[in-house]
Amino acid sequence: MMGPAMVVTALIMAGGTGERFKGGVPKQLAPINGRAMIAWSTRVLAESPRIDALIVVTAAGTEKEVRASLPAEAVGKVRAVIAGGETRQESAFNGLKGLPSETTHVLIHDAARPCLSGSLRDRVLDALAAHDAVVPAVPATDTLIREEDGRVDAVLDRVYVSGVQTPQAFRADLILRAHREAAARGFKSSDDGSLVLALKEPVFTVAGERTNIKVTFAEDLRLAEVILQNGVAA
Repeated sequence: MMGPAMVVTALIMAGGTGERFKGGVPKQLAPINGRAMIAWSTRVLAESPRIDALIVVTAAGTEKEVRASLPAEAVGKVRAVIAGGETRQESAFNGLKGLPSETTHVLIHDAARPCLSGSLRDRVLDALAAHDAVVPAVPATDTLIREEDGRVDAVLDRVYVSGVQTPQAFRADLILRAHREAAARGFKSSDDGSLVLALKEPVFTVAGERTNIKVTFAEDLRLAEVILQNGVAA
């Protein structure tokens, strides 16, 4: 179990422009079963007594709308709703720089994954008590290829390939150092765990969940609705 010295802040990343989504509203505000997309995972994170604070990072100009869309269960833990940067990496760095000073560990979760379950949240938190960097992963089921110039360059062995999800969790000083080093070296990635790997620090995995889908296209909303209606992300 988590030691008493651990103080956890969750960053909720909602700063994407949603260019592929084309839903008519900012993706994080798209309604799913009567709630804004961001409200679903925010509620699950806020309900954990092991998460002390929440920071929401959203697209500049949407701060007021996003704050208004947050569920009542989360309001008491929200410390700030801040503007992100031009990329997800910059947005995460903005959020990390705004962590409460007492924070020792941080969860980073994409608002575009509304079907986060309490069990996955807790699995990541449990692992964080033993490791400094933890990411959820699901084994690949499709045959994966590497493509070049419109043809198959190689077939990858899916036994060694997994898909990475969020929430990802880190010791706060480690992920801050990873972001600072990446910014200084011009290293770009949309995945926070890869920034830690770039420091040659280990990143451990826990079992992700196939229901923890990422809403990328407008048609993904229907699948998220079905998952949430069935209580899979309860």
